[in-house]
Amino acid sequence: MKPMHAVVPTLAILASSGIAAEPAPDAAGSELAFGCWGDEQGHLSGGRFLVPSLTEAQRAAFQNNAPRGAPDNRIDLVIVGDGYTADEMAQFHLDADRISVDFFSYEPWTTYRPYFRITEVEVVSNESGVDNDPTQGIDRDTAMNMGFWCGGIERLLCVSTGLAWSYAITSSAPDVDQILAIANSSKYGGAGYGSANVGTASGQNAAAVQIAIHEMGHSLGDLADEYTYGGPTTYTGGEPTEVDLSIFDHDEQIALETKWHLWMDQSMPGFDNPVSTYEGGGYSVYGIYRPSNNSMMRSLSRPFNLPSAEKLIKEFYGEVRPIDQGPASGASFTSADTISIVPMQPVGHDLTIEWSLDGSVIPSAAQSWSLDLSSLGLSGGAHTVQLSVVDETPWVIKPGIRDNFLTEIRTYTVSAGCGSVADINADGLLDLNDISLFVTAFLNHDDAADLADPAGVWDLNDLSAFIGAFVAGCP
Repeated sequence: MKPMHAVVPTLAILASSGIAAEPAPDAAGSELAFGCWGDEQGHLSGGRFLVPSLTEAQRAAFQNNAPRGAPDNRIDLVIVGDGYTADEMAQFHLDADRISVDFFSYEPWTTYRPYFRITEVEVVSNESGVDNDPTQGIDRDTAMNMGFWCGGIERLLCVSTGLAWSYAITSSAPDVDQILAIANSSKYGGAGYGSANVGTASGQNAAAVQIAIHEMGHSLGDLADEYTYGGPTTYTGGEPTEVDLSIFDHDEQIALETKWHLWMDQSMPGFDNPVSTYEGGGYSVYGIYRPSNNSMMRSLSRPFNLPSAEKLIKEFYGEVRPIDQGPASGASFTSADTISIVPMQPVGHDLTIEWSLDGSVIPSAAQSWSLDLSSLGLSGGAHTVQLSVVDETPWVIKPGIRDNFLTEIRTYTVSAGCGSVADINADGLLDLNDISLFVTAFLNHDDAADLADPAGVWDLNDLSAFIGAFVAGCP
């Protein structure tokens, strides 16, 4: 039996909050998922549906095993396959490879490709193919219970999100942030589970990559559908939470300083331009607006619009910090050390790197991945070095997003010698630590204790020089 399909409640297409008494996930374990499919021209239709969800135990398990912002500093996209038998793993990898390469054909995915790490996880099914393919009523024994005609909707390709997560987190994948479950099928269909970070697509369908990108717009970017089919003709609800829908038109957004008002009337290469308010979206024709005429969230094979791209970049930086490698904030150094970091590297532009000393910018260190502290001529005790790394991409315009997500600041303490030869550890202090270090250096004939002539001889002259300098204190 296929419990995933058996427990599907009566599905209803949902058109955002404009529908009165919108169904909510029920006690049997269901959630809202996006199901979108296009016609011959790629124009999308579909909507939101109630589908089986993770149980609370499954949700807790994947949240504990795959937290956002994991320290590996990559967005881990794990591709799992369903309906591939042990003899069909080559086909799975062929399908997954094609999707993983073509997935980054649109901005902002193209520029931020280095931020992603893709892992293909082999999942063996007992039978080849998935349920209800090519026609309704076909039942196959597969590992993740994928199938079309989910809840009576032919193109809605469901998966057991709990099983998908289970296979992903118990695999060799270094981390799991998003899952794409692909079916061993050429039939057109897909789904996006926003709350579970899971999308589905057909492995061999010509539009599989387009569907995957669109569904990832839902599951990773929390973007809304911008097409006008499936809901009430006129939207009558409140302001949608998604960034790419609004009940306010061009002038109202500017006056209220809301939604994409900062982007209004702008155009940039690589996106669906220009940004304005185009009536229709969220499954309704009237009473609601989208940011551009025909973006990826409205039709397949189309670029994203700028407000959607900005939201996607924000989500990228919810997983990845601008500094990829480097000492943690709060680390301590001496004035003889070098601080080195490695920033993240998008395609086509560098992040902005700025070093400052005691509140003043160090111009000569601009864009440098390291700072030689010995070159600063430090003295007189403790100093503060601050490092700021910022992604200045023009595709983010909201200051709050850039400041809180695209900026990382780390602060370090640098101890400079006090100018006395008795400050053996160059921490700006003369204390027992220096006495202990001098004694050790003296007994081991270390240069740090060779303080008096003749050089290369460790005797009472060196001891006298140390005591004299120590008693004199810092100059």
